[in-house]
Amino acid sequence: MDAIERYVRLCGEVGHFTESLTGISIVDAYFGPDELAPKNQQSDKGPVALVNEMESLADLIRDEVDSELRSLFLVGEIESLQILVRWLAGESISYADLVEGLFHVSAGGFSSSDITKAMAVADEAFADYPGDDLRDRIIRYQQLGEIKGDELKQVVEGDLQDLVVEVGQMFRENIFSLMGTDVTDKGVDCRAVTNMPWGGYNYYLGGFKSVNAINTDRQMSQRSLLFLTYHEYEHHVSNMWREKAYLERGFTDLAIIPTHTGRSVISEGTADTAREFLDKIVVNSELHAHRSIAMLGSMVTINAAIMLNREDKAVEETVEYMMEYGFRERAKAQSVMGFIGPTSKNGKPNLWAPYIFTYLFGRIDFVLPTFTKAVKKDVLGEFFRTIYLNPYSCSSVTWKKAFEWL
Repeated sequence: MDAIERYVRLCGEVGHFTESLTGISIVDAYFGPDELAPKNQQSDKGPVALVNEMESLADLIRDEVDSELRSLFLVGEIESLQILVRWLAGESISYADLVEGLFHVSAGGFSSSDITKAMAVADEAFADYPGDDLRDRIIRYQQLGEIKGDELKQVVEGDLQDLVVEVGQMFRENIFSLMGTDVTDKGVDCRAVTNMPWGGYNYYLGGFKSVNAINTDRQMSQRSLLFLTYHEYEHHVSNMWREKAYLERGFTDLAIIPTHTGRSVISEGTADTAREFLDKIVVNSELHAHRSIAMLGSMVTINAAIMLNREDKAVEETVEYMMEYGFRERAKAQSVMGFIGPTSKNGKPNLWAPYIFTYLFGRIDFVLPTFTKAVKKDVLGEFFRTIYLNPYSCSSVTWKKAFEWL
């Protein structure tokens, strides 16, 4: 069995391990050969066996894989999965070490001065919006046109499907055209779901198709649905190019997509920058306002995750913090706890607890600065070709090396 086949099988085995302990497999999608599919892999391997096999596999990949970028990518993925298995097996790993080990990003929080500066940016962005003070202006902005439950379900299964088609067309016209190539796109179906810790999730099905699941327990406005659609559709696009690389170039390791690795940092970073990708950084007052509160909200949510997971703060204290500094309404602050808290509703370890770091740092430390530089140098075609035609570039471990040309 060669190194690549062993890697694919091992990802499936780790997926079985995480599912047994948390209820969730870290295998986000698979579209490769049936004999390597996660469903056909051993499901009872213990953590010691998994970690030992990953160590030997990393050495084998360094020896066998000729492409430096591909080797770095795969070894980085394996090292992340090692940390994940050790954490879920009960090894004492600090929250900071867990985040840094999984995602290769800083696990530091934001100081009070950082938060104050972000508030000042939001205050300037919302200066002309109605309201008595910044808190009132932001809450009014967020509440405008919000719906949830059955009303949101009707929108998800109706008008949102038309929006998804429009966004797909934007990717073809504004991005694929710059790349000088195209990919089959069989579309995204929108489905309403409930009782999830997140607001939306893109399930890539293979065969160039996806499902966007929208959590109708959360309040959403037309504006938030638009940004969520951009975000989730970019996940779909990224996975389509991975599948194309697998089918046309034989990269079987790309046919399995694990979460909680350096890949996730860039995946969330590109998804969170999709609006800029499609509009070429057309900054208007509306986008500036949205981005200012998104930045503040992300900073406050990361601090809240640290409070819960590193400082053992109570949920209510954390909710109050998010309300005061992130201008969240109580119900919205409470809804985030299921994503960033140390345990899930069923009492099992919350697999998502460290994941909150991927969105903000993927955007501001990796994707957005590089994209902005590519815009200034007028090399967007090469920027998008680097991301989508060479998926091994899309990891926090390989990103800087992949963009040395820029």
